[in-house]
Amino acid sequence: MSMQIVILGLLKEKEYHPYEMKKVILEHKWDQLFPVTDGNLYHAIRKLEKHKWIQAEKREQVNNRPNRTVYQITEEGKNQLSEEIIEVFKKRMPEPRSLYPALLFIESPEVPAAAEHIKSWISDLKTESEVKHDYQDVIPNLIQEHYKGLNEFYMNWLSKILDALELV
Repeated sequence: MSMQIVILGLLKEKEYHPYEMKKVILEHKWDQLFPVTDGNLYHAIRKLEKHKWIQAEKREQVNNRPNRTVYQITEEGKNQLSEEIIEVFKKRMPEPRSLYPALLFIESPEVPAAAEHIKSWISDLKTESEVKHDYQDVIPNLIQEHYKGLNEFYMNWLSKILDALELV
């Protein structure tokens, strides 16, 4: 999903050749969030093309190199991008490889739905954090402490995201 969001998000901005997409991903260090190989990039492009979310705009030749295909996003692709972004928040996908691309490419039409899912996510994290068990052993108590600390971190971070989304 993350590679699809990135490809669709990039193509929403302008047309790209796959090598140019990879170059942008590497320049922004997004490859630290999810693996970026020629294989998974081209696999995602083929999948997006199969679903008609992107299409080949033109084939061009640079110098004496083989022809290269430049892609553009379709209207269906723009709709799919919005759906995938909302799905990340709906499914509460906290891992960076899903959450960060969704945040990078979120636009104002998606904000209200994303904000509602984030508010619900925060509410559920608060509820989970209020549950307290008194374990006899040290390790279960440390696990509980870690879990609550992660919940607190995500509640604070998601609240900051909500504030930032108000500016989108």
